[in-house]
Amino acid sequence: MKKQSVMDMDVRSSALGNGVLKKPVANRLYQTSTMAALLDAVYDGETTLDELLQHGNFGLGTFNALDGEMIVTDGVVRQFRAEGLAAEVPGSLKTPFACVTYFEPEKTVTIDSPKTKETFEELVDSLLGNPNLFGAVRFTGEFQRVDTRTVFCQCKPYPHMLEVVKKQPTCTMENVMGTMIGFRTPVYMQGVNVAGYHLHFLSEDSKRGGHVTEYRLVRGKLEVASISDLEIQLPRTEQFAKADLNPESLSEAIRIAEGG
Repeated sequence: MKKQSVMDMDVRSSALGNGVLKKPVANRLYQTSTMAALLDAVYDGETTLDELLQHGNFGLGTFNALDGEMIVTDGVVRQFRAEGLAAEVPGSLKTPFACVTYFEPEKTVTIDSPKTKETFEELVDSLLGNPNLFGAVRFTGEFQRVDTRTVFCQCKPYPHMLEVVKKQPTCTMENVMGTMIGFRTPVYMQGVNVAGYHLHFLSEDSKRGGHVTEYRLVRGKLEVASISDLEIQLPRTEQFAKADLNPESLSEAIRIAEGG
């Protein structure tokens, strides 16, 4: 039986709901909570994965209690636990921070020579153009090396994220095929999201991956799209109400937390 895409299911659901066929909006970013909240140990959210997938089939995030890294590809949510292995998860799980979109590439280029993290980002920047817009990025191909990290599930009282990442497991994959996806966020949105590039990796066999900290590409296909439409859903929880969302050295804290 052919597997149905999330886009197909979402379109059919819209048609059944009101008799009008509606197509999900392409390249519209949906985000739950903020990066600043996650830094301040707001690790419990209200949004289920089923609800998240109503807003996109491509993206990344984490899970309640900071239980690993999330990647969303082709409408399937996978969880990377501390050992860096990927597994599909039930839609009833919740997330304290995630970003998704219905990704439709606006530009596609073939990469046929090695690129470092820096030269890859320069290429993506040139393709996206406007630095004040968000961008969605997908690279599929061969990697000489990918360094990833994951985070352990936390117990209450939750520690600050900078304490968590001191103990985060890391993994290096060499000569691996896979997909790296994520978003470029404008500098002025630091704290709301992660300014710059936030990327997650999934190996071709869908078994390994995590939050990307360093990489070197060999060859493959790069797809990008600019994003100017953004929706942020903020939690109504007590945790979020008490969070310090504008601490000193916010940018430095995010840099450390993201492994930059």
